[in-house]
Amino acid sequence: MTLSLVISGVLVLAMIGVSLYGARHLPPDVRIPIHYGLGSYNNFVSRNVGLVMWPAVGVLIFGIFAGVQAGAVKPNHGGGAAPIIIPIALALVVFAQAGAIRTARASGMDQPGE
Repeated sequence: MTLSLVISGVLVLAMIGVSLYGARHLPPDVRIPIHYGLGSYNNFVSRNVGLVMWPAVGVLIFGIFAGVQAGAVKPNHGGGAAPIIIPIALALVVFAQAGAIRTARASGMDQPGE
């Protein structure tokens, strides 16, 4: 369980790093895609909201799953597949966030004056 939480923490830090990269490389007026559910990006928000929203979702996922996992693991119970769920979910969010930043950066380069 501890390894799962450490990996998850690193993934949350990666989300913060991706947002910092976006803050440095995206124009101020660019819109960042947000992904609600399965499929493609289906909503766009301002740069600052998007850069905060992605890591906030990661922290929320981390908190929910870590809380549930901590309550579910008993001393004589290995925890089953629960420890692997947190890093997988967070890795998916990191990849989606990186794609959103890449999409926003590409659309920002297409704007006049860039």
